[in-house]
Amino acid sequence: PITTLVPGVAEGPLCGGNLSLLAASLGTPYEIDTKGKILFIEEIGERPYKVDGMLTHLRNAGKFDDAAGIILGAFTDCADKEGVIGGLTLEDIYRELIVPAGKPTISGVVCGHCNPTMALPMGRVFKLDAAAGTFAPVNK
Repeated sequence: PITTLVPGVAEGPLCGGNLSLLAASLGTPYEIDTKGKILFIEEIGERPYKVDGMLTHLRNAGKFDDAAGIILGAFTDCADKEGVIGGLTLEDIYRELIVPAGKPTISGVVCGHCNPTMALPMGRVFKLDAAAGTFAPVNK
């Protein structure tokens, strides 16, 4: 289910993609520009401590502060395996790194490396209503 992490409404072009690739692009000519945009992030097969490191890198680069809103998609196979003690959950990591930016944010969107998934048209203007847990293209 879609979860509201930070309520609010935001509008802007959709950008983003796979967390590993977004973090690796920082400091290159291909670095993602999140200023005034709705940032979508998803990941597959990374342990929470790796997700924590990559999200910290994006936060420190100002990508959450610049964004108008944030959509967290599927983080497939990213939970610690049973029996791991003392690790952070993905929800803990989101609360620590993304929520403080105060941008309208939702998590649990079924998009990314998952089945079923949806196609998201990057660059299209979207309206995100985080309190309602909805987002949709804006017809302009």
